[in-house]
Amino acid sequence: MTQYGLAHPLYLDVQMMVSFLAYLEGGVYVSTEETTQREKSKEGKGGGNAKMKLPSLGALLGMEASLSAEMGGRVGETAEIRVARHHTAASLFNALRSHLTDSKSFTIHRAEREEDLASLSSGDFVECSGRYTGNPLEKNLAFMGKFLEYIQLITEAEERNRQRSSSARRSGNPQTRASATQAQSPGGLSELADQFREFQDSAELNFLQKVKEEIEASPIQDVVLRTRPGLQVILTVSSDYYNQSVGEWLDSGDFTVLGKVTRVLIPGESINLSRRTVIGSMDDGEDMVTSLTTSFPLVGDSQSAVVNYPAVQVLPMAIYV
Repeated sequence: MTQYGLAHPLYLDVQMMVSFLAYLEGGVYVSTEETTQREKSKEGKGGGNAKMKLPSLGALLGMEASLSAEMGGRVGETAEIRVARHHTAASLFNALRSHLTDSKSFTIHRAEREEDLASLSSGDFVECSGRYTGNPLEKNLAFMGKFLEYIQLITEAEERNRQRSSSARRSGNPQTRASATQAQSPGGLSELADQFREFQDSAELNFLQKVKEEIEASPIQDVVLRTRPGLQVILTVSSDYYNQSVGEWLDSGDFTVLGKVTRVLIPGESINLSRRTVIGSMDDGEDMVTSLTTSFPLVGDSQSAVVNYPAVQVLPMAIYV
């Protein structure tokens, strides 16, 4: 029985994939149609023309059949079946991957550990497997945004409580005033609300929000895959095919990447994952990013957003499982 190594791509650069496949195959057909005819004769008593309906499954497959007969003792029966097959982006990727794997004209390098970097050059096809870690700075900023939404709700609720308490203290009922006075002592939520109001107008928050907007608006995103032996693979993914939904599917899972090498880091080199923002282009950008991702109170400790050697940068065609 034929063994199929079917891959399911969660991220797929369709433009790159189709261009490679079109060059190798002299063009790409996204659909094909096959026609099969069968003829036989038998004794019969009827005549005329009729359509023969196939079961509902045949209709779903795009198949049709026709039946024709002539008057007389012999009946000529002709059945014609047309089958239309349509490729998907995933099926085309599996075809290309199979071709690259089986062909002796192409070499797909494996990159798993530091020693593998010596055999890699820009432009090489490379395949890496490991744990998807994403972009620490992007994930922390996203967490910050969600966390602030919750704090905003707490602040609004606390503000309503204060307004009710203030009204109660002005009440003409002595018992109501006494109850309001006892309830006005600050608690944990009240202190948190006060801290949020102070932080809400701070330059630090405005700065972080601007960085978040820059990352989201960039046509290219930098994410990381870490192999089991510790090699970091920086993936420059296209925003046309990478979005929040794709990131959620990939988050903390083990996947394989197939793509082209664009840079091999050497000892002493590093890549700042905030390089597509203003702070990434500053001379002290690395220190600033490290400070933002490790010292910011709402984010807390996190993985560094600066990727050091050993690492390789890859333009991915697909991230799949």
